[in-house]
Amino acid sequence: MATLKDVARQAGVSVATASRALGGYGYVSPETRSRVLRAAKLLDYHPNALARSMVKKRTHTLGVVVSDNANPFFAAVVRGIEDVVHQHGYAVVLCNADENPEKEEMYLRILREKRVDGLLLAPSGEAGHFLRAWIREGLPLVLIDRKIEGIKADAVIVDNRSGAKEAVAHLINLGHRRIATICGPQRVYTGFERLQGYLEALREARIPVKKHLIKEGNFKQDSGYRLAREFLEMDERPTALFVANNLMTIGALLALREAGVRIPQEMAVVGFDDMEWASILTPPLTAVAQPAYALGVNAAQLLLQRILRGPSMPPQEIVLKTRLIIRESCGASLHFRPRQARQPSVPSRKF
Repeated sequence: MATLKDVARQAGVSVATASRALGGYGYVSPETRSRVLRAAKLLDYHPNALARSMVKKRTHTLGVVVSDNANPFFAAVVRGIEDVVHQHGYAVVLCNADENPEKEEMYLRILREKRVDGLLLAPSGEAGHFLRAWIREGLPLVLIDRKIEGIKADAVIVDNRSGAKEAVAHLINLGHRRIATICGPQRVYTGFERLQGYLEALREARIPVKKHLIKEGNFKQDSGYRLAREFLEMDERPTALFVANNLMTIGALLALREAGVRIPQEMAVVGFDDMEWASILTPPLTAVAQPAYALGVNAAQLLLQRILRGPSMPPQEIVLKTRLIIRESCGASLHFRPRQARQPSVPSRKF
């Protein structure tokens, strides 16, 4: 592998002159710069990125840690991030924490050791002590989609509480009173906020909150399936189901289909996250739409501002709005009042 010294020898200049010509700093005559560039191309010379970063104290890499990279929501968020940072010469190191706090902390340590220029994090909710150290060192940080109590950092989030409240209020307006929810983990900001929106909608409608109609999932498909089956096994089933993310919604829909439950005649369903497949289901799924791509764009722009301005800039919080997309799974087009569902047997299924 060619070295800078080899390039300098080939071009007939000093190592310092070759370094200035290739690095684009300091004065080098046009003729000399051209000679050095030709030598580098001839020798297939590639600069040592690690050495350059040590000199410039910048790696031009950004760490991105998401909770589940298999979730289409986070895929859209990351796409928004990459589209912005690529224009500014940054590369992204993507890590998947898989909703696992220990795995998340491992990746945070690795990214810190790699000296990334900044971090975009969708936290599991348990990395507060590590992030406080990150912030004390002045390392740029933006929380995406989720916040952590006690962490004063830039954040770009969605109005989860309002979105969930609107979805449940819509079911109430359709005549439902026995509304169940599969909520997300309560240690996670989005899981907590969406459950609070569900509770607020019930309370404002003066509908008693029943704990047995609230089941906590893990934001993954298996829990949506398992918990929906538990609702189906109740003597008095719910007439409507609000599911707090897209993957759990898939699991719940599978359980309802296997049990032969007609949607929305026997159980209305509303999900959180409007994915591309939602409109082609039978019936099409009513869902709370999140601006996932815009979330990534705003977070990337905020992180670049933080890198440029440093820790003197006070923390900023950007809150994006959701939108309820009404389709047939909630029963809005049928103009009926919910009735007691029949009780078919629930077949067994293992994941």
